[in-house]
Amino acid sequence: MTRSTTRSRAALAVAAAVLCLVLPGCATPRQDAASAPSPTVSATPSPTVTPFETPATDVPQDVPMAAPTRLVFPAAGIDGAVEEYTEADAAAEGGVNPASLDTISWYSGVPNPMPGSDALNTVYIFGHSWVEPAVFNGLKGVQPGERATLTTAEGDLVYEVDEVITMAKPDFTQDPRVVAVVPGRLALVTCFRPAGWDRDAHAPDNTVVFLHLVEAHATR
Repeated sequence: MTRSTTRSRAALAVAAAVLCLVLPGCATPRQDAASAPSPTVSATPSPTVTPFETPATDVPQDVPMAAPTRLVFPAAGIDGAVEEYTEADAAAEGGVNPASLDTISWYSGVPNPMPGSDALNTVYIFGHSWVEPAVFNGLKGVQPGERATLTTAEGDLVYEVDEVITMAKPDFTQDPRVVAVVPGRLALVTCFRPAGWDRDAHAPDNTVVFLHLVEAHATR
């Protein structure tokens, strides 16, 4: 095993351990927080799992890492300010639970969480879905190739959809696609209710949209 492979696997294990604290759940209007992960859940994926490769792009490296301030995703009907959600916030809530149905939350509790053309990790952004209007209701209908723009104080970062996946909430923190350390990747996370699911019950699943960086426009 090479030294770089060892470092990559170590980074993946760290990300998985941190994300194990963040079992996200979309609240009902009662604003119920997501349940905390079971202490028996493994924080580390199988040793055979390796991080995904960084997508090959020709993105200019001129937008330094900075906290996101706005997310615009026309195909999903999203255009709103982004608020930081810290590791302490997640610990207090038992998971990531954005403050309202229209709040977009950037989770800063993973290593190197900031977006930029020089990003070092996946950027995780959460929002609620529900049977009434909610900020991430449109995520489930997006298609590969559609684009979203994340704005920071340093500039605009344009991402393109790669795939949309849905999984049971308990699987979220162990799925290697979720915890992989992928510089230049954006993960948009919300909850999912199957057809006919009780509107007042907790959603059983999470939907995650993965996007990769395709353009970077620095603020001049």
